[in-house]
Amino acid sequence: MAITLVDGITLSYVDEGSGDPVVLLHGWGGQAASMTPLIVALRDTYRVLAFDLPGFGGSNPPPVPWGTPEYAAFVERAVASLGISCATYIGHSFGGRIAIWLAAYAPEAVQALVLIDAAGIRPSATFRRRMRRLFYKTAQTVLRLPILGTKGPALRERLAMRFGSADYRATTGVMRASMVKTVNLDLTACFGAIKTPTLLLWGEKDAATPIADGRKMEQLIKGSRLIVVAGAGHFSYLDSPTFVNAVVGAFLHGTRQGATG
Repeated sequence: MAITLVDGITLSYVDEGSGDPVVLLHGWGGQAASMTPLIVALRDTYRVLAFDLPGFGGSNPPPVPWGTPEYAAFVERAVASLGISCATYIGHSFGGRIAIWLAAYAPEAVQALVLIDAAGIRPSATFRRRMRRLFYKTAQTVLRLPILGTKGPALRERLAMRFGSADYRATTGVMRASMVKTVNLDLTACFGAIKTPTLLLWGEKDAATPIADGRKMEQLIKGSRLIVVAGAGHFSYLDSPTFVNAVVGAFLHGTRQGATG
């Protein structure tokens, strides 16, 4: 792992191989090492960069809570600091959010896009989810009442640990606030702005970002193609690495041929 300083944040990253640059962006709670199968598959042909995004792995957290736009701006500056003005971006889950934002709002920096079980579409609110959210917000309000005194913050934390997601429960402080900012931003409006060649890879049994999200992205991103990874879950590139590596390799070869042809 290499270390650099970007905007005052210590950034840990992998930089392997040579050739056209490919940037790998891991999911929430992951790190560069999470993308090892893709790094190994691509480094003989491409220059592969994989960051520990701020707040994960060996990289410092952001100074204040960040959402997708702030993470995307940081990634763009980090890539530029390594002498790269345009790259192919491969994003898994949360990393997909960042790649989507860059492709929509910094298209000159994105040569091609691979989204693997990407997040970005806010799930529909079922009745049970709506009731759970209503109870949680009501309870939060009650627990802020002065009558509770010093017990209020502790009770609110217990409530968050009971009703928050696994990712929410696993984070604290600035990273918990960053996660909330991230998941509350729906990126559907970005898809129509993406013009770069786009490949969508989705685990058939993905329960975190359901395959319906992939189908919606395929409809809204012009010229994109969705490939379903049979039997795989949310980490399809780990569940079926041979298949995913082959598909990604063929896609990148095709976009490179198209750019030179």
